Amino acid sequence: MARQLTKDITRETLAVTDMKGNVQIVTLKAGDMLEFRSKGKRFRFEVPLMACYNMALIYTTHQWYKNRMAKYLQDKKDGRKVRKPRQLPKIFNAKIYEALKLN
Repeated sequence: MARQLTKDITRETLAVTDMKGNVQIVTLKAGDMLEFRSKGKRFRFEVPLMACYNMALIYTTHQWYKNRMAKYLQDKKDGRKVRKPRQLPKIFNAKIYEALKLN
């Protein structure tokens, strides 16, 4: 069973860096916020976990569609009679899809 998020949890990332190459520090904050800051800096960026969850939904469904489409193309190439997969409808704002570079 998972624990409730009652205390802040801070970790240093392994590969995520900013534009200057500084390692990022990530904090999972109580109150369902995610916070980023560069190591050695004070300026922080915060985002609600719900926004991250929505982006994860979009990204995962897009990856699912890409995998299904690759399988479809391979089966079509092999001569099997298959039905082309439909892409899931875009239910979020178009700017989110642009931010993930999925258009």
